[in-house]
Amino acid sequence: MYTIAQFNERIAARTRQEYEAIDALNQTAAKLLLKAPAKYAHDKANPRKDSKALREGIMTHAAVLDPEAFAKFKPEPEADKRTKEGKEVHAYWASTLQPDDIRCKADEYDNALSYADAVKQAMARYNIVPVATEVMLKADYMVPIKGSLDLIAEDGYIYDIKTTAEEATPKGFGRQLIWSDDFKLQAAWYLELCKLNFGGVRPKGFRFLVVEKEAPFLTAVFELHPDLIAEGQFLMLSAIKAYEVCKSFNEWPAYPTEVITIARPQSTAAIAPINFA
Repeated sequence: MYTIAQFNERIAARTRQEYEAIDALNQTAAKLLLKAPAKYAHDKANPRKDSKALREGIMTHAAVLDPEAFAKFKPEPEADKRTKEGKEVHAYWASTLQPDDIRCKADEYDNALSYADAVKQAMARYNIVPVATEVMLKADYMVPIKGSLDLIAEDGYIYDIKTTAEEATPKGFGRQLIWSDDFKLQAAWYLELCKLNFGGVRPKGFRFLVVEKEAPFLTAVFELHPDLIAEGQFLMLSAIKAYEVCKSFNEWPAYPTEVITIARPQSTAAIAPINFA
């Protein structure tokens, strides 16, 4: 369906640093705009701090999609630096590091390896053969937009790798796909980027390759139904329009100021009569 040459022609950035430098709206920022433009403005002025989940996610993606980049992660030895022996162990470890090596915590490194191994096994089981990985695209869609796709496979689908604390079941992670706007928006965003970059050669759909964060690290693949992607397209348009308006007035409003009344949704099901007989 796609060829490596096509991606080389359309690729927007070769490195993560180059991608981050592109001045365009991505789906993560769009999610914040839909919650409240004030959240987007705050996030842009105050980049989010590192977190364990983020670090493990970055290493997991590298282990699956870019082994050469993963090799630069060097886990810190689990030795007590308060002791003489521990200090010596750490000093030796530090002396082996290269300038472009990335220090990381041993437990996070081990977790990422476990997640990545499970994902690789799932890819073999589902016959997911990547044509291109970490595909960084940009396009004009009323405003400049960009996105970094995990992988596009020979079967014509876009795949996004996700770790989850939920069970990788329809009642677990699958429920999030139905009720969370974030996943629908991401799918629509990436599909639109492919459409704008590759014209008539469009992906067959969008799938999430999910791995549980608890042993035995079970996996599953979920495909978004076209109805959910259509909801994501509506969210995408809403976010872009909000961005255009807020940027033109340089105003980034928060939540509504009026009092919000919350009520239980009314059931539309008929109430069966009570039979005392």
